[in-house]
Amino acid sequence: MRIRDLLEKANKEEAGKTTGAKIKRDAFLYLPPKEPRDEFAQCSTCRMYLPDKERCGILGPSVHVPPEASCGFYIHGEPSDDQECEVIVKPVEAGLVRRQVRCENCISFDDGKCKLYAMLNELKPDIFDLDENVESQACCNAQQSGEGK
Repeated sequence: MRIRDLLEKANKEEAGKTTGAKIKRDAFLYLPPKEPRDEFAQCSTCRMYLPDKERCGILGPSVHVPPEASCGFYIHGEPSDDQECEVIVKPVEAGLVRRQVRCENCISFDDGKCKLYAMLNELKPDIFDLDENVESQACCNAQQSGEGK
């Protein structure tokens, strides 16, 4: 093999490697549960929720938001009707879903483990270092409906 070929091979191998820290589950916005645990990560426990109006402070007054809905902008806190309601993001941009998004309702949840995290760790160990142990009432933005599990 020529030196040029060896250098090209080494460059290709180096380009395939990642540098820096491995990706942890915070990249998926994993949130451990808070009280009330059976409503955690739902709009009914988000500080931006207007409960009597069933609206969200950032989705605007024309979007009906039931208490069991959730989105990627969830901020745990006390809901209040005493706040402005304006269009900051569209429902699709926020990832609004009308279902319960806790791990226990996810297709990847299996007895305290996340099968998605396990699969990513196994397929790409040079990139991922995801803690596969999850709490049933936690959530992350990779949540997939467990309907039809």
